[in-house]
Amino acid sequence: MPGVTPYISLRYSIRLVRIQEWLDKLLHLAGSAFLLWFYSGRIGVDMTGFMAYLAAVVCLLMGGYTMNDAADLPQDMAAGRENMPQRKHSFTISLAALTTGLILIYAITNEMLPRVITAATILIGIEYSLPPMRFKERGIWGLIVGSVTQKPAIFLIFVAIISVWNWLSAVLTVWLFCGGMLGMLGHQILDYHNDVTSGVRTFVVRHGPRLALMLSMVCATLIIMTIMAPLIFVPFSEALPVMSLLAAFSSVYLGKGLRSIRKIREVVTFQGRALGGQVSHIK
Repeated sequence: MPGVTPYISLRYSIRLVRIQEWLDKLLHLAGSAFLLWFYSGRIGVDMTGFMAYLAAVVCLLMGGYTMNDAADLPQDMAAGRENMPQRKHSFTISLAALTTGLILIYAITNEMLPRVITAATILIGIEYSLPPMRFKERGIWGLIVGSVTQKPAIFLIFVAIISVWNWLSAVLTVWLFCGGMLGMLGHQILDYHNDVTSGVRTFVVRHGPRLALMLSMVCATLIIMTIMAPLIFVPFSEALPVMSLLAAFSSVYLGKGLRSIRKIREVVTFQGRALGGQVSHIK
């Protein structure tokens, strides 16, 4: 494009593939996978295979977020929200990324289970964004589907690759699910104004911020319990590294939760006056 500097092009590219939205998920998944792999004696894959898995994670996250971006484009344009012209390519980028992720998993392992989990994660993730299902706008089902496909399902691909089904894989899966749901609730609360304007009927738009706040508190409590869970299975000296890593990563979840709580008052005020005071009655 004429007149576009490399810096601007890079910034647009980052926004186009939504790196800012899924980078923390990549770090959580990479940390969880490495922790399980390390504690299991680094079995199942070598370092090359592990790095290939991380590349697949990048592709799956990028594909999921750009698919959601492509699905929301008509509503965003109708609402007059700022859009980059490049967003028209989001669907193509998403399909390319998801296909690459699936190919990488097929290259890493000959086992059928991780391949099936990958394919199922991709299909359900697409249904989260696209009609006719579009789980994103189906209340609690949107939260559940989004929370599962965003991180736990991708982590279970690695669990299946190395075939390590133990207490640590279970704890990490639950932690990723609770953190994912807390993150989704926080994102929907923070994006409430835009969703109402665009006509996107997320869980928070349909059921209100107060219920979202209650669920956020439940998720935060479960995250704290999950951090302490290793003490049930192993001695303190062995549990401490796992607990420390989970606590460090959980600070991101809990930080988003606190920002969401501060946003509640503003959302409630907006809810009372938006669309002539009718937003609070959306069901």
